[in-house]
This record gives sequence, structure tokens and C-alpha cells, in this order.
Amino acid sequence: MPLLNNVSSIIRFSVLLGPTIIMGGTLWDTFVNPSWKGPIFILGALLTTILGKILSSSLSRKVPGFRQDATLGTGNAIREGTMFDPACNLIMREEGGWGTFYSSPESHALFFAYAIIYLTAGMFLTGQHNWLLFGVLLAITMMSGYIRTSSPLLCARGADLFFGYIIGMLCGGLWYFCIYALENMANPPLDLTYFNKSKGSDAERCNLANKKFVCQKTNK
Repeated sequence: MPLLNNVSSIIRFSVLLGPTIIMGGTLWDTFVNPSWKGPIFILGALLTTILGKILSSSLSRKVPGFRQDATLGTGNAIREGTMFDPACNLIMREEGGWGTFYSSPESHALFFAYAIIYLTAGMFLTGQHNWLLFGVLLAITMMSGYIRTSSPLLCARGADLFFGYIIGMLCGGLWYFCIYALENMANPPLDLTYFNKSKGSDAERCNLANKKFVCQKTNK
């Protein structure tokens, strides 16, 4: 049915643009609630991506369609025609590289794992659980993994997702605790990470803005 096909295409397109949408959302939040949280998150994502690019040639796992012993630029492939779907990597040029020749760590798995850990770590440290955000991030991560390892994309294999998730979680955790430590070096603490106000903290209890207290005299 055309309607179902359109819905499926929209979901696939949205998931493929997931990293861009998430980073755009953090920038929007920065404009609405001025802080350094969004730029710091994006800087960590950029550093994680650079590490993934460096590791991709070291792990030397190939995108489905190339033989595992293929060398970049030789064209040694299992099937004829295009060796990868252009949607697998919207940044790299077609002559090869991470996402177009090397498949591990899988780039979207790397980003989503980083994002889940960095954006939600504060929830569990401060008790401010936002299960909706956590559930949405987890659902997008799972859908991305399925879409990018199945036809028609076939960007990577299960092992590439595994490497992406592990490296992404390590990068997200390391970056979060570096920023968390920097945040708490100052007195009062800076506002650099998400969900950084403890439930029931003084900052939360003492926010009396836009509240009015009325006292009435009573006879004893």
C-alpha cells in the first residue's frame, strides 16, 4: 500500500538523519535555555567520530559487498555494481573510506551509543529519570541498527554494530565524567551537563520564582 510505503520511508529517512536531528535539538535547547551543554555534547560527538574514523582502518572490516581481504581502491568485490548505498554515509566521498569501504565501528551505532550514555548519565546520578527520553533514544538506536544492517542499505554487519556500541558507550562515559568533573570543580558548580540538579537539592527547593504566599491573621 502506498500509504504504508510512505510511512516506512519517512521512518527510515528520519532514523538515518537521527544524529543530525539530535545534535540540532541540543543546539535548539542551547538557544532556548542558554548554556554550554549543547556545544559540549556536539564537541564530544565530533571527537568520538574522529576516533571512529581512525579506528575504522585499524579494524579493517569491510562494508558488505567487498571481500574482507579487499584493499581500498582495488575494487575487489563479491557482487557487481555499487558496493554501498549512498545513504550509508552522507559525509564521506564515494571513492571509499569509513562507511563506504570500512564498516567498523558502525558510525550510527557509535553516535547513538555515545548520545545515550552522555545525555542520560545525569538521570541516574541525580535521580531525575526521564524515561520518555531514554526510551526514544533506545528505540531510535535499535531501529537504526536494524535498518543499517538489512536490505536495501546493508551498510554493516552485526559485529560492526557491536564495536560501534562498545566504543560509543566508552566515549560517552569518559566524556561525561570529564565534563562532570570540570563542572563540579567550581563553587558554585557550573551548568555543563544534562540533568545535573539532584532531586530535592537546594537549587530545586529554593526556586520560588512566580510563587506568591498569602498569610492570614487568625484569632487564638
